[in-house]
Amino acid sequence: MNHYQIVKEVINDWDPMNFLSFSSEDEYDPEISRIVSRLPTASVEKLAVVIHEVFDEMFSRSRSRIPSINNCYPSALKIWDKIYNNKFPNLKKRY
Repeated sequence: MNHYQIVKEVINDWDPMNFLSFSSEDEYDPEISRIVSRLPTASVEKLAVVIHEVFDEMFSRSRSRIPSINNCYPSALKIWDKIYNNKFPNLKKRY
């Protein structure tokens, strides 16, 4: 599975803006593309910040409730785990 597919799966499962119950599966594609283009390689924490920043950039003008960095962390962890634990399967998990 490529990075885009991994991020799409996690973000759509999370549905941070609660859009998917009344819209199509591609609703978050612009946000997913931005997240993938800014995937950090340093930490899960930085990925949570990236996810928060992308949703803030995309939805702050709509006055929608933007997920906090803390609310982004579980999805960041899932993405990180799927991407980087597949690349380094012998590394021990730190959580």
